[in-house]
Amino acid sequence: MKKILTICALLVSSTVFAQQLQQETSGMITFASDRISQLAEAFPEDKYSWAPGEGVRDVAGVIAHVVSANYFFGSKLGATMPDGVNPMEMESKLKTKADCQAALKNSTEFVLGAIKGVDDGAMGDKVEFPFPGEYTTMTAILIAQSHCNEHLGQLIAYARANGIVPPWSE
Repeated sequence: MKKILTICALLVSSTVFAQQLQQETSGMITFASDRISQLAEAFPEDKYSWAPGEGVRDVAGVIAHVVSANYFFGSKLGATMPDGVNPMEMESKLKTKADCQAALKNSTEFVLGAIKGVDDGAMGDKVEFPFPGEYTTMTAILIAQSHCNEHLGQLIAYARANGIVPPWSE
């Protein structure tokens, strides 16, 4: 009986952990994506082609990269790519403010849905990435979260370099 209770307790605790991880990372991605969205709004259209130097992504390119990554990570978590979406084409297609903002919203909803749709017992499942290393579903979720935050920081720097104060810090 003790063994059964121990096994049940472990199963419940792993389920609770998985659900909390999904909830917490979804909240963090929502927070960072909202800030990226606010910056996307704050940049005037003519600054979407601004880059800090040659060979570096411009504002539209950074947002398109976040969009592409959201779809990439969501697909790695088992979500089905929406019709007409090709993450590899985002940076060449998304150039205007309106297009970037709409795509950011849609891709954020996609990756959040994918995270929330992961089965509780799948956190340790292996996930294939096109770069070296061994990854699990949990790792993919955590990388998706950190990736969004990384590019939020990049866009904050881009904004400040252009005299744009992030709206939440005015």
